[in-house]
Amino acid sequence: MNIVSTDTTFRGTPLESIFRTSKKTIQEYVREIDRHCRYKSVQSQVTRGVVLDDRGPLIDLYEACVQQDAHLSAVLETVESQIIGERYMLARQNERGKYIKDVEETKKIQGSQFTKIIKGIVESKWYGYTLLEIMPTINPLTNKLAEVNIIERRNVLPNQNRVVKRQGQWTPGWDITSNQYSCNYILINTGTLGLFSATTPLILAKKFTLANYVNFSHTYGQPIIHGKTESESIQDRQRLAQSIANAAQNKIVVTGLNDEVDIKTFTMSNSEHIYSSLIEFVNKEVANLIVGSSSMAGETQSYVGSTNAHQDIFRERIEVYREYIENVMNEEILPRLVDMGYIKSGLEFKYANRVEMSNKDKISLYSFITDKYEVSADEIEKEFGIVVGKQFNALSEMIGGGNNMTGAHSNDRHIMTDEEYYKRYGYQRGEKPNRTRKVENFLTEEE
Repeated sequence: MNIVSTDTTFRGTPLESIFRTSKKTIQEYVREIDRHCRYKSVQSQVTRGVVLDDRGPLIDLYEACVQQDAHLSAVLETVESQIIGERYMLARQNERGKYIKDVEETKKIQGSQFTKIIKGIVESKWYGYTLLEIMPTINPLTNKLAEVNIIERRNVLPNQNRVVKRQGQWTPGWDITSNQYSCNYILINTGTLGLFSATTPLILAKKFTLANYVNFSHTYGQPIIHGKTESESIQDRQRLAQSIANAAQNKIVVTGLNDEVDIKTFTMSNSEHIYSSLIEFVNKEVANLIVGSSSMAGETQSYVGSTNAHQDIFRERIEVYREYIENVMNEEILPRLVDMGYIKSGLEFKYANRVEMSNKDKISLYSFITDKYEVSADEIEKEFGIVVGKQFNALSEMIGGGNNMTGAHSNDRHIMTDEEYYKRYGYQRGEKPNRTRKVENFLTEEE
């Protein structure tokens, strides 16, 4: 289906794009790669005014795969869940290298419009480029950015730094490197065709394999109902066949006295495993490319060690995404927001330096920490949503004097209560033992 879209605009001017995202084939992908190779070969010899870097058909292939492949969409959602939320902040670095969060300025970058910026940055790794439009208007209700848009990629010539009104035509168009547009328009160009250039042929092959698998299952996966009759009449045989065909819906079949009905089920061979293995192979390759681990995209592992290894790889890959976002934010986005007067100068965009872990691991960590250090009730409530009171082990250490107080027994591990400790050693925790008093008591008893 070809759809002309005028929903997207460039400074209020509607952009005309053509979307072709249905019935995509491997041949179309090969043709677009060949076109890109020709462009890379002649780009230095052609003057301005000619559309060379038109990736509209390639974007059609990318978006078709995202729309029609559930596994790829799920993997992308997994990445977005790790980069969006209350994980980032605007902070200022002190003389010791520690980042001090600016709470008021951080609130300005937590909202739907700023989420578009982060998604646009990440999508540049997948699609190869993203053109962001950041308008300086402020929403009076929220005091946050009112409008952030991702310009339609089909109308962007990334390597030629141009936006065209009509896809595939040079004029009318806009040079985004000019001073007029450079303040509000940010082109994030990775210089490659994006990660989707590697996933697209796999997913197109998977669609072809899945279609064949459905046909195979429809042909060989359904049992055949075999009817026998002693009648030689063709009409009787046809009547029995019709009754058997209707039995699937009516759940009842009436036969003659000597008629028989038999269900022939095929013994499945390894033929169907050809299709399922190819589909599993494609899913694993796509997950490994996007998130670095197939188990983090839904595949189960046979033992715990393998799962832990995949989790480490997944965290490293997410860290790479976050570092990429931080670099683009600090080098491209924040300077423009400072020029607009929206953000104070001297701040850096930074993800929180915290370890992503499961609830079970969090509980184990907090159990370990609270036995060694005093943790505030606000921290427990913020992490788990549980309102707690005073910390018992911290209170007992204050009363008992702790392990490091003068006079405490060297082997005291706070296993005994304070009362048991006094009965055993003859003095309170934290007191300096009085050896003279013990001698006097001994002499008195002797007298």
